[in-house]
Amino acid sequence: MYPKPSVGRIVHYVSYGTPGGEYASQCRAAQITEVGPDGNTVGLAVVNPTGLFFHSLAQGGCEHHETYGVNPPAHRGGTWHWPEQV
Repeated sequence: MYPKPSVGRIVHYVSYGTPGGEYASQCRAAQITEVGPDGNTVGLAVVNPTGLFFHSLAQGGCEHHETYGVNPPAHRGGTWHWPEQV
C-alpha cells in the first residue's frame, strides 16, 4: 500500500509539542537519511522553522506510525509517516 522507506524520500516527522501546550504537536517536513534493518525505523533530517534537527539511527531513530481512517490523523510525537494525499 505504501512505498518502502529509502534514503532521500520526503516524509513527515511529528514534533512532540510542549508539555504545557504552548506549542502543539505538528507535522514537519523531513528527509530520510538512513533506514534501519527492520525497514520501520529511519534516521531523519527534520526541517523546522527554527532550524534543522537530526534523528540518527545511532540515537534511536524514528519509528514509522500511520493512522488509517482517523480524521484528523492522530500521529504520535517523535514518529514519521508518509505525507497525506491532498
